[in-house]
Amino acid sequence: MTVTRRQFTKVAGVGAAGLAMAWQQACAQVAETGEISTQTLHTLLDAQGPRGIYERQEEFERLRRAVANSIRISNELRRFPLNDDEQPLTIFHRG
Repeated sequence: MTVTRRQFTKVAGVGAAGLAMAWQQACAQVAETGEISTQTLHTLLDAQGPRGIYERQEEFERLRRAVANSIRISNELRRFPLNDDEQPLTIFHRG
């Protein structure tokens, strides 16, 4: 069976939308309860491929804590006030 570009784009778009929804759900769970549910983390893991070492319960729990911490850090960075007149620390020039 040959897959056209249109079919591929449709499937890829649905997959990306599902992953984005799972990530938003994880962020909402961290905001409400402080942790991510097992089901949500399994959904995120399954979207990226084989679970690998995260099949072991202790590694899976470490991952749950790490993802929840990452979401908290991301939220803290987004809340950090920035001055519009302040120049960035790194400026990239072409050439």
